[in-house]
Amino acid sequence: MRAAVSVSISLLCVAAAVGSLATAGAGAPPAADDGSIGFRADAAPHVDESGGGTAEAAGPTTNVTVRRTDDGTVEYEIRVRGRSGSGRLWVVLRGPGTPVSSPGFERVPGSGAVRLLSTEPPGSEAALTVAVSASAASANEMAVADDWTFGRVPFVEVQWTHDGSVERSWPLAERRAPDAGAPALLGDRYAVVGDYEVARRTTPNGRIDLVVPSGAMDGTQTDRVADSLARASRDLDVGDRGDDVLAFAAPSSVRWGGESVPARDELWVNAGSRLDDAEAVWLHEYVHTRQSFRLAADMTWFREASAEYYAAALAREQGLIDRAAMERHLDGAPSTATLTDPDSWGSDAVPQRKGGRALAVLDRRIRERTYGHRSLEDVFRRLNRHDGVVTYAVFAQTVAEVTGEPDDWPDRHVNGSAPVADQYGSDAHPLGAGFLAGLGPGETTGHSVDGDAFAALRGAGEVFFAIATGLSAVAGIPLYGALRQRKRRERGDREQPLDGAARSS
Repeated sequence: MRAAVSVSISLLCVAAAVGSLATAGAGAPPAADDGSIGFRADAAPHVDESGGGTAEAAGPTTNVTVRRTDDGTVEYEIRVRGRSGSGRLWVVLRGPGTPVSSPGFERVPGSGAVRLLSTEPPGSEAALTVAVSASAASANEMAVADDWTFGRVPFVEVQWTHDGSVERSWPLAERRAPDAGAPALLGDRYAVVGDYEVARRTTPNGRIDLVVPSGAMDGTQTDRVADSLARASRDLDVGDRGDDVLAFAAPSSVRWGGESVPARDELWVNAGSRLDDAEAVWLHEYVHTRQSFRLAADMTWFREASAEYYAAALAREQGLIDRAAMERHLDGAPSTATLTDPDSWGSDAVPQRKGGRALAVLDRRIRERTYGHRSLEDVFRRLNRHDGVVTYAVFAQTVAEVTGEPDDWPDRHVNGSAPVADQYGSDAHPLGAGFLAGLGPGETTGHSVDGDAFAALRGAGEVFFAIATGLSAVAGIPLYGALRQRKRRERGDREQPLDGAARSS
């Protein structure tokens, strides 16, 4: 029998502010939020439900031990010791995981989350063990092998009263610095317990750690994925940089696609996902980690649409796919769904399909109107910096500010039901671009400043040349006629004798 794998984590928990967490997935509809809030337990002010301030207060000490049993079950043992002078203390449990042992706690009756109240006096220790095991319900996001287990981290929140306010900490939200020699790696939302490897890439924009359970991917594929994510970190110029990204290669037995936690810069992707595919799941989930905006109901489409479009654009820019593959992926049957009205969507794929296609058009329109100086990335970056919830009105105003002029195209195709039949169709090209399509104008669907911005400028230059040539022809006809008449008059004057001239005989 194999010995159980365990790792102990000792930390002093200070309270952290509660916030919402968006979860997004590729290849399948986004998973419902299970209430997990992946905040680090070492760096934020406490929550004051009495309306007071956010001054930090010393919380209970917490010790966490993670074990893996022989059948692949992961057990999280949480020992909590309250401080003298603090009030009541209890633990809230949500998500995957079942309390299997809780000496020093008693369960509070009620529905919803499991609430356990400490029965120990301040200064004494209470313990709780939460088990996460593979089951039919979790098989699509959990995998067990002989030497490791991959799955979600349960949501455990420690709450206590202090000076009339309720404060919180999250002992399992402490992201462990990846170390290939450690027996477990816990992220804010996902974990691998057992044997794994880490491929690390350090970029000017932060570190990327790709965590691969033993045997889930070979070394060559691991390096290719890590390199691709690192290049995307450098190339995607939409802001929200500087945070470390934790990526898990989920075994192929889990559901297809992937999932990301934008607020925590964490993701997983099925290890069987190919890089040389227009769907580009690895890049799709990475783009989600660069989305720091908060979206109103009429802009929820933008989260998946922007990930879909930029994943394909990044894949093409990296040479993983060609332009034709990108066009085929973004093209599709015309849709009359209104992106800002989720009730009008015929399926959950509308944001990816029509939304991605709409953003491809919008990117090209912005490039053409600014002669390659700006792109959709400028819109994306401003939305990330926006102070408050991003509504459609904010989005439309941002597009107008980036292009320098109003544009009713989003009102018709995003806030209206007008279909987007082709991201390179006639409505994406003002100034006679249909004519230029036959001439083969430069490619402008990517988003690098050095390459595709120049191509966009070249395309705009061809538009200008064609129009200028046409105007020259129209204006040149009467001008040419006037010059011919003047020349004939001058020639006739030379053939007549000058007045008063004497002729010789």
